[in-house]
Amino acid sequence: MKKKRKSTFVNFLLNSLSFFDTTLAIYESIQKGEKPYSDIKSLEEQKIFNTARSFETLSKAFLATYGTLIIYPALLISVVKKGHVKAPRHFQKMINSLNILIRQALNREKIIEKLGHDPMGRSQIPDLLSATAKLLEQIREKHLAEIYKSLSKYLRESANQRSYDKLLELRKRIIAAVQFKDAYKQLLDIIEKCIEKRMEDEICKNLPNESELLLNFYKEKPYLIDQVITMLDLGFQELFDSLLYTAYLARAAETADYIVGREEIDEKYLEEVRDHQNEMIEFMKGMAEINKELVKADELDEFMAEVESEARKELQKETEKEKSNNS
Repeated sequence: MKKKRKSTFVNFLLNSLSFFDTTLAIYESIQKGEKPYSDIKSLEEQKIFNTARSFETLSKAFLATYGTLIIYPALLISVVKKGHVKAPRHFQKMINSLNILIRQALNREKIIEKLGHDPMGRSQIPDLLSATAKLLEQIREKHLAEIYKSLSKYLRESANQRSYDKLLELRKRIIAAVQFKDAYKQLLDIIEKCIEKRMEDEICKNLPNESELLLNFYKEKPYLIDQVITMLDLGFQELFDSLLYTAYLARAAETADYIVGREEIDEKYLEEVRDHQNEMIEFMKGMAEINKELVKADELDEFMAEVESEARKELQKETEKEKSNNS
C-alpha cells in the first residue's frame, strides 16, 4: 500500500499528476480509435476537464511561489533605481500583499473552499500584480507596469470573459519583455550561491537591501526555495504560461465535466479550448516530468509537512497578536 502523503504541497502535486494521467489515457484512447460508451465529443470534454483540473491543482501547490516570482523583477529594478527610497509606501504594499498570499497558500481549507476552480483569479495574485505595477509606475518602469496591470486585469475578469486571444496577446508581451529573463536569471544565481551553497561569492557579499530582504524571506520560509528553483528551471516564459493557462482553463474545470446546465456560450468556449488544447497538454507534460520526481521524494514530503506545520503555528501567533492589538 502506497504511503499516505503528509504535506499539502505534495498532495496537490499528486492530484495534478492524477488528473493529467486521465487526460493522457483519454488522449490515447481517442488516438487508437477505441469506441467509447458515450461519444467522442464527451471524451474530448473529459480530456479538457482533466487538463483544467491538472493546471488548477498544480497552481494550488505552487501558489506561494508565483507570488515571489511576480515581485522579483520589481525588486531587482527598484534596487537599481532606488525604488524603496522613492516609493516606500508602494514598496511596502507589495510586500504586504505577498504576505497575504503566503497565508492563503498555507491554509489548505481556504484553498479548497475559497479558491475553488479559479486559484489565479480568487487568490491574492491579482492584487499582488496590481500592487507591483504601482511600484513599477513610481520608478518609471511603464512597460513592465502595463504588463502587470494587464495580467491583473485578465485574472480579475470573470472566468467566462478570459479568451484565448487575450491570453495569446499577454504571452507575446511577456516574451518581448527582456527584463523578466534577466531578473529570473539573477534570482536563480542568488538562490544557488547565497542560500543553497552559502558561498562567499561577490554577489552574496554585495547584495542591496531589497535583495537581502528577499533572501531573509526565503530563509524564514525555506519550503519556497525548492519550489522557486523548480519553476525557474523551466524558464520565465513557462512561469507566466502556467499562470495564464490556469486562469483560462478555470471555466473548463467548472463546465466541461457536466453537459447539464451548459449554455451556447459555454459550448463555444469549449470549442475554443479544443482548438488550443494540444499546446496546453504539451506544456503540462514538461511540468509532469518534474513533478513526478518531486512526489517520489519522501524526504521532501516530510520536510514540507514539517515546514507547513511550523508556518501555520507562526501565522496563528501573528493572527492572535493582531487580534490582541485591535482589541
